[in-house]
Amino acid sequence: FLGNILCTVQCDEPIKIFTIRGTSFEAAPASGGSASLEKLTPPPPVGMSEWIEQKLTKSDRPELTSAKVVVSGGRGLKSGENFKLLYDLADQLNAAVGASRAAVDAGFVPNDMQVGQTGKIVAP
Repeated sequence: FLGNILCTVQCDEPIKIFTIRGTSFEAAPASGGSASLEKLTPPPPVGMSEWIEQKLTKSDRPELTSAKVVVSGGRGLKSGENFKLLYDLADQLNAAVGASRAAVDAGFVPNDMQVGQTGKIVAP
Protein backbone atom coordinates (compact mmCIF):
# COMPACT_ATOMS: atom_id res chain seq x y z
CA PHE A 1 0.00 0.00 0.00
CA LEU A 2 3.00 2.30 0.47
CA GLY A 3 1.09 4.08 3.21
CA ASN A 4 -1.71 5.14 0.87
CA ILE A 5 -4.98 3.68 2.05
CA LEU A 6 -8.40 4.95 3.00
CA CYS A 7 -10.22 3.48 5.95
CA THR A 8 -13.10 4.15 8.29
CA VAL A 9 -12.20 3.97 11.97
CA GLN A 10 -14.58 3.86 14.90
CA CYS A 11 -13.10 4.74 18.26
CA ASP A 12 -15.19 5.03 21.40
CA GLU A 13 -12.35 6.43 23.52
CA PRO A 14 -12.76 10.06 24.66
CA ILE A 15 -9.30 11.04 23.36
CA LYS A 16 -8.39 10.30 19.77
CA ILE A 17 -5.06 10.87 18.03
CA PHE A 18 -4.63 10.73 14.27
CA THR A 19 -1.55 11.46 12.21
CA ILE A 20 -1.44 12.57 8.60
CA ARG A 21 1.66 12.57 6.44
CA GLY A 22 2.91 16.14 5.95
CA THR A 23 2.80 15.84 2.17
CA SER A 24 -0.81 14.57 2.04
CA PHE A 25 -2.32 18.01 1.39
CA GLU A 26 -1.29 21.31 -0.12
CA ALA A 27 -0.17 23.85 2.47
CA ALA A 28 -2.90 26.21 3.65
CA PRO A 29 -2.39 29.92 2.99
CA ALA A 30 -0.53 31.63 5.83
CA SER A 31 -3.03 34.49 5.93
CA GLY A 32 -6.49 35.41 4.77
CA GLY A 33 -8.36 32.66 6.60
CA SER A 34 -11.63 33.30 8.39
CA ALA A 35 -10.98 31.15 11.46
CA SER A 36 -10.69 32.90 14.80
CA LEU A 37 -7.60 32.53 16.96
CA GLU A 38 -7.90 31.40 20.53
CA LYS A 39 -4.85 31.20 22.79
CA LEU A 40 -5.01 28.23 25.13
CA THR A 41 -2.82 27.16 28.00
CA PRO A 42 -2.42 23.40 28.12
CA PRO A 43 -3.32 21.67 31.36
CA PRO A 44 -0.48 20.26 33.45
CA PRO A 45 0.61 16.69 32.63
CA VAL A 46 -1.39 14.01 34.41
CA GLY A 47 1.55 11.66 34.77
CA MET A 48 1.01 9.55 31.67
CA SER A 49 3.44 11.53 29.56
CA GLU A 50 5.87 14.35 30.03
CA TRP A 51 7.68 16.71 27.65
CA ILE A 52 11.40 16.22 28.20
CA GLU A 53 13.16 18.40 25.63
CA GLN A 54 13.36 19.52 22.04
CA LYS A 55 16.63 19.48 20.13
CA LEU A 56 16.93 21.39 16.88
CA THR A 57 19.50 20.21 14.38
CA LYS A 58 21.36 22.96 12.53
CA SER A 59 23.03 22.28 9.21
CA ASP A 60 24.42 24.21 6.26
CA ARG A 61 22.91 21.58 3.97
CA PRO A 62 19.35 21.82 2.61
CA GLU A 63 16.57 20.19 4.63
CA LEU A 64 15.73 16.68 3.38
CA THR A 65 12.06 17.20 2.54
CA SER A 66 12.67 20.34 0.47
CA ALA A 67 16.08 19.57 -1.09
CA LYS A 68 16.43 19.56 -4.87
CA VAL A 69 19.25 16.99 -4.60
CA VAL A 70 19.57 14.19 -2.02
CA VAL A 71 22.57 11.92 -1.55
CA SER A 72 21.56 8.86 0.44
CA GLY A 73 23.40 5.86 1.86
CA GLY A 74 22.56 2.59 3.50
CA ARG A 75 23.89 -0.42 5.33
CA GLY A 76 26.51 -0.95 2.59
CA LEU A 77 28.54 1.96 3.98
CA LYS A 78 29.22 -0.29 7.01
CA SER A 79 29.74 2.54 9.55
CA GLY A 80 28.79 6.07 10.43
CA GLU A 81 32.35 7.14 9.72
CA ASN A 82 31.94 6.09 6.08
CA PHE A 83 28.99 8.49 5.73
CA LYS A 84 31.70 11.20 5.52
CA LEU A 85 32.02 10.19 1.86
CA LEU A 86 28.39 11.19 1.36
CA TYR A 87 28.79 14.42 3.34
CA ASP A 88 31.72 15.44 1.13
CA LEU A 89 29.76 14.65 -2.04
CA ALA A 90 26.68 16.47 -0.72
CA ASP A 91 28.77 19.56 0.04
CA GLN A 92 29.96 19.61 -3.59
CA LEU A 93 26.40 19.21 -4.90
CA ASN A 94 24.69 21.47 -2.34
CA ALA A 95 22.60 18.41 -1.47
CA ALA A 96 20.90 17.00 1.60
CA VAL A 97 22.13 13.71 3.05
CA GLY A 98 19.68 10.89 3.73
CA ALA A 99 19.96 7.35 4.99
CA SER A 100 18.08 4.09 4.77
CA ARG A 101 16.23 2.62 7.70
CA ALA A 102 18.90 -0.08 7.98
CA ALA A 103 21.65 2.55 8.35
CA VAL A 104 19.65 4.41 11.01
CA ASP A 105 18.79 1.20 12.88
CA ALA A 106 22.48 0.24 12.83
CA GLY A 107 23.29 3.55 14.54
CA PHE A 108 25.38 4.90 11.66
CA VAL A 109 23.43 8.19 11.53
CA PRO A 110 20.66 9.92 13.53
CA ASN A 111 16.98 9.18 12.93
CA ASP A 112 16.29 12.60 11.37
CA MET A 113 18.30 11.52 8.30
CA GLN A 114 16.03 8.55 7.52
CA VAL A 115 14.22 8.66 4.17
CA GLY A 116 11.55 6.42 2.72
CA GLN A 117 8.26 4.95 3.86
CA THR A 118 9.17 5.02 7.53
CA GLY A 119 11.25 8.20 7.35
CA LYS A 120 11.02 11.54 5.59
CA ILE A 121 9.37 11.67 2.19
CA VAL A 122 11.69 13.14 -0.44
CA ALA A 123 11.04 13.93 -4.09
CA PRO A 124 14.10 15.65 -5.58
